[in-house]
Amino acid sequence: MTGTKAGTKATGWDDLARECDAWAAAGRTAELWWRDDDSVEDTAALRRLLALAAGRAPVALAVIPAALTPRLAACLAAEGESISVLQHGYDHGNRAAAGAKKSEFPPERAAAEVSAALAAGRDRLQSAFADRFVPVLTPPWNRLDTRHLSLLPNLGYRGLSTYLARSDPWAAPGIRRINTHVDVIDWHGGRGFLGLSPTLDLLIGHLAAKRGGVADAAEPTGLLTHHLVHDTETWDFLGALLDWCAGRPGIRWRGAAELFPEFGA
Repeated sequence: MTGTKAGTKATGWDDLARECDAWAAAGRTAELWWRDDDSVEDTAALRRLLALAAGRAPVALAVIPAALTPRLAACLAAEGESISVLQHGYDHGNRAAAGAKKSEFPPERAAAEVSAALAAGRDRLQSAFADRFVPVLTPPWNRLDTRHLSLLPNLGYRGLSTYLARSDPWAAPGIRRINTHVDVIDWHGGRGFLGLSPTLDLLIGHLAAKRGGVADAAEPTGLLTHHLVHDTETWDFLGALLDWCAGRPGIRWRGAAELFPEFGA
């Protein structure tokens, strides 16, 4: 778990309450959304995630098309409309040059190859999930080289979702960009829970930036999870966050189908 620097006060739920109170005092609603990456199969961890979210928050599952199994589609068939499916690349394979940051869609990958892979993944998810599939690309490692952005409109996508606050609500013509901002996993420190204080720092930080006009106030604050690697502390935090939000009338969770409507809707 990531610790707190000596001499500094740990961020806690009271700090989140003060930020949400500031939103309420301004007559504004704090909007959140939830994206969970790397779904391919009906697993105990996925079932736990779905049970945790049931009745409390919609979840957008970023599914890897090449690894998709029929059991995942069967599992989600029993779920309500609050569970949506996004496209997590095609096969989650790293094609970056040696020494570069991991990416399935690096600058040196040919546009024709990228288009073919994305289209194949899109078609597979559309066939498996029908209306539950929202044609939004969530590239693995949150990386899609900018030269590939122009491919998305002609491939039928509505949106793009990566990580960190957006600088523009449109990634390309007709392609809405709605990112995530609160990654609960400490990827560089053991792949466990990031820790209560650092996670709340991310959440409060994006909310405060939006309220203060530093970040785009129209972008909902995105929670990013990876159910397959959650430890006990991560699950405990998610349950506590959902419970906490349920008691705050000034917080609204939004689903992917609402955030990424058909163009012109």
